[in-house]
Amino acid sequence: MKINDVVSSEIKDLEDSLIKSITSDIGLATEVAAHLVNSGGKRLRPLICILTAKAFGYAGKELIQLASAIELLHTATLIHDDVVDESTSRRGKESIHRKWDNAHGVLVGDFVYSKAFQLMAGLKNSQIIKILADSTNIISEGEVLQLSLKSKGLISEDDYFEIIGRKTAELFKASSKSAAVLSEASLEEVESAGDFAYSLGIAFQIQDDLLDYFGNEKATGKKIGKDFQEGKITLPLLRAIQLASKKNKETILKLMQTKNASDLPQVIEIIKSTGALNGVQKTHDSYIDNCLTKLTLFPDSIYKTQLMSIVRDIKVREA
Repeated sequence: MKINDVVSSEIKDLEDSLIKSITSDIGLATEVAAHLVNSGGKRLRPLICILTAKAFGYAGKELIQLASAIELLHTATLIHDDVVDESTSRRGKESIHRKWDNAHGVLVGDFVYSKAFQLMAGLKNSQIIKILADSTNIISEGEVLQLSLKSKGLISEDDYFEIIGRKTAELFKASSKSAAVLSEASLEEVESAGDFAYSLGIAFQIQDDLLDYFGNEKATGKKIGKDFQEGKITLPLLRAIQLASKKNKETILKLMQTKNASDLPQVIEIIKSTGALNGVQKTHDSYIDNCLTKLTLFPDSIYKTQLMSIVRDIKVREA
C-alpha cells in the first residue's frame, strides 16, 4: 500500500487548503506563490504531520490547518533560499527570482510566510503556535548562520550539522512534535515524535547532499552539482577533504572557489577515491537507526507503519 493511499483524503484536503491559502486579492502575489506551491514537491513535512497525528489517534478538524501552515513555512524558506543562493531552478522549474526577479522572490516569500502565520494564529492550542514560531526563528537563524560562514571558506563538521539541524531538521521536528501535541499525546510521546523527526531531517539532508554529487538528475529533479556550483561545503566534501592527499585537498578547495561545472567530474572522482562515501553513509544510517528507535514509542497502527516506510524510503531514495 502506498503511503498516500492511507491518508489520501487528508492529502487532497491539504492541496485544496494550500491553493486557498495562497489566493490573494493581489493577483501577482497569487501567481508567483502558486508557481512554487503548485509545482508539486513531496509534501514530506505535512505528510509526517498528518501521519503522526493519526498515529496518536487525532480525529479533529485542525490537522489540515496545521499541515498547511507547515508546508507554507517550508515553501517560504525555499523561496528565500533560492534568492540567497542565486539558484536557477526549483522542483524542475525556474526559481521565482529567476523567472521574475529578486524583489519578487523576497516579497512573495514574505507573503507565503504571512499566510502560514495566519493559519497558525487560527489554531486553538498555544503550545503548537509556540513550537512553530520557535522553529521559524531557529530556521531563520540557520539561514543567517550559513550566510555568515560563507566567507569562512572551509567550514567544520560542527558548523555543517548546526546549519542542517536548523535549516532542515528543525521543521521536520516541528511537523511531528506539533502533531503529537495536537493529538494530546503524553509528554514522552511528544518528545519521541520530535526526536524521531529531527533525526529524519538530518538523514534526509545528508542523503540530499550525497545525491547532489551522485544522484540521478531525472529521478531527483535537481541538477547534479548544484551545491558545488553554489560553493556549498557539505558532508561528502568535508569527509573527502579530511581523507584526501595534500594535492587533492588543494585541488578541491581551488575548484570550489572557481565553481565551474566542467570541474565537477574531477571533484566527484576525488571524493570516490578517498573512500569518504562509506563514512558519510554510516553517519546517515546512524540517524536512520535513531528514527526507527524513536518510532517504537509510537502506538502500533497503519500510520506508524507508514512513517517507518518513509524512513526506509529516505535511506534508499533517488528523488
